[in-house]
Amino acid sequence: MRAPAGRPGGRRRVGWPAARLACLLALLAGAALAQTPTGYYPDADGMSWTYSSGETQQLSGPREVDGQQVMVLTHYFQGVPVSEDYLQYGDDVVSVGTASGGAVVPYDPPLVIYAAGPLQAGQQWKSTTQLSDFSITLSAEVLGVRGVRTAAGRFNALQIRQRTLTSNGGSTVLDLFFVPGVGVVRFVTGDGTTIDLIEKNF
Repeated sequence: MRAPAGRPGGRRRVGWPAARLACLLALLAGAALAQTPTGYYPDADGMSWTYSSGETQQLSGPREVDGQQVMVLTHYFQGVPVSEDYLQYGDDVVSVGTASGGAVVPYDPPLVIYAAGPLQAGQQWKSTTQLSDFSITLSAEVLGVRGVRTAAGRFNALQIRQRTLTSNGGSTVLDLFFVPGVGVVRFVTGDGTTIDLIEKNF
C-alpha cells in the first residue's frame, strides 16, 4: 500500500483551486468524527470508519506536522490513500490543514470543525482561514435530532448543516448526522447524495 498522501518532509506547499479545496473540506466534514466510549469526539489511534461511497477514514497519531502535534485522518478510496486532514482536539475539534497529491495546505488560523460538546439544537459556530489567494469560511448549525437507519444500525442523530464559502465564490452545503458515541453515521451533499456509515472499528 502506498504511503498516505501528504506526509511531511519534502512536500511542496501550493495554493489550491477553491473547488478542489472545498471538495476536501466536504470529505473532512463527512469524516467519521466519532467519539471514544468515554469522550465526545475521537482522538484514538487506529479508529476507522467505512462509508457506502467506498471511502474509509482512519485516525492515526499523534504526529508532528509543521511543528504541531496532530491526529491524522487519512481518507482511503478502494484501499488507496488520497488525502489527509490534520486535526487537533481541545474544547473544539479544529483542522490545522490538509494534504493531497503531495501538496500541504496549512490553515492559519485553524478551521473549527466541531464546537465544544455536548452539541445542542440551535447551536452555531463559524471560523475563517486565509490561504495564499483566497479565504475559506466554515459555518455550521445544529438543526435538531433525526432518526437515521444505516447498515451500521439505527440511531438518533444530531443533524448539522455545514456551509463552506470561499472568497472567490465557491460554496458547498453538507448535512452531517452525528451520533455521540458513534460519530457521523450519514452525510447528505447539496445535490441530495446520501452516504451512510456501514462499518466502524474501535
